[in-house]
Amino acid sequence: MTLLGCSQKKPGKIDEVREVVIIAGYEECPRPAKPELKPLLEEMHLGSRENVDRMMHNIVELQGALKGMKATVWCYEIQADKGGK
Repeated sequence: MTLLGCSQKKPGKIDEVREVVIIAGYEECPRPAKPELKPLLEEMHLGSRENVDRMMHNIVELQGALKGMKATVWCYEIQADKGGK
């Protein structure tokens, strides 16, 4: 069986042409700050006080970065819901 995607209908005459102008006025939303992560100390045990402190610092930094990314997405979503106006 062969399926063809061609139409037998001839194109008709276009009576009216309308110009559609789409204007999207999006404002740039603030970018979240890049988190400043502290590397773990290789010479220290993973569970050492210094490395645990660094991991806790990194968790706080990453949570702040995630909050900033969500705010940026939210900023663009609000503009999209308004139609970019």
